[in-house]
Amino acid sequence: MRHDEDRVDFAVRDLAPDVPPMSETNFDAGRDRVLAGAAGVQSPHRQPRRWIGAAAAVAALTAGTMAVINFSDSGLTPSADAVTVLNTAADMTVNATDSPVGSGQYRYIKKKESRWLGVVLHGALDANCWYRYEQTEETWIPADRDQDWLRRTTHTEPLETKSCTKQEAMDAPFYFNEVTPWESRAKNGKFTLPDLVPPKQTAPPRSVPDGALPLGVNIDKQEPAPPIPVSILNPTPEFLAGLTRDPQQLFVLLRDSTCLAEACAFHAAQSVLGTGEIPGDLRAAIYRALTKIPGMTTVDNLANLDGRTGIAIRVSDSQWKWTKDMIVDQSTGDYIGDRTLQDTSAGKLLDSSAVTIGVADAIGTPPAR
Repeated sequence: MRHDEDRVDFAVRDLAPDVPPMSETNFDAGRDRVLAGAAGVQSPHRQPRRWIGAAAAVAALTAGTMAVINFSDSGLTPSADAVTVLNTAADMTVNATDSPVGSGQYRYIKKKESRWLGVVLHGALDANCWYRYEQTEETWIPADRDQDWLRRTTHTEPLETKSCTKQEAMDAPFYFNEVTPWESRAKNGKFTLPDLVPPKQTAPPRSVPDGALPLGVNIDKQEPAPPIPVSILNPTPEFLAGLTRDPQQLFVLLRDSTCLAEACAFHAAQSVLGTGEIPGDLRAAIYRALTKIPGMTTVDNLANLDGRTGIAIRVSDSQWKWTKDMIVDQSTGDYIGDRTLQDTSAGKLLDSSAVTIGVADAIGTPPAR
């Protein structure tokens, strides 16, 4: 199956094939911005992952995509340990069932992220200001899935910066400016994009004749955001039910949803598993599909953002200087988060996440601990 994502990848690679690289995290940001535009969306999904001025938007997307396409260690084979871990996790989850959700209850999924993002200041060609923020996305899914679901997204201002001040980061073009907290209610997970914070008015409005507009006034009004386009990276229950469970076919689908190299399937699998909505048989098929990725190794007792430990499947790229880990709970085979270590012009930066799943008694209220 092919989606709008594929057309975007090919188009951008033709437009700017020689753009210098930026952060590995640019891949997420650039794709979200362009995919949103391809779907007719005014304000792209995952605004936190937007950081380049308008003139460099295509360059940023291409750099991030190329960083994954040119996977420098693609001639390697996965270690036997990595294949064993993935197959064992698949065996654990293939017949697994989610915790039962009773009438009036909600399946609760929480994804917490700590991410470093690079922004361009003073007309630079590459990111020269880095900041770290945290975002939490909570989803409540009713026992009767035809009823309203709820998604709540909250984020922080920059918690740390490198090579710039907090204010410089916040004043940069395309700085993270979504409304927080943001809530969207929708049936079957067809949520809308977060609204954007209105830009600051730099000067008081002037009085003008009736029927005229002062110079510099934007007459376009922000329209309500449409639903986020459904894809393997933003699935609905119907979409998941229709996905193949054949590992080889699933591997091709995961790979082609981001780019056309084997290692891209790893990136896509993390995004899919991170939704927390993947049934056991599909999780098992994803794990088996990942055994085809070259260069994988394992790391014991690696902690996610919440401090929960598991065994990690690791891929590294020596050319682009990043290491990405997928953390799996060894007792259940569940995906519990990720870590990415990126070597940048500002030094080594660590991204991490944690995924928690439970059962809530009321919509909008997390489960009691």
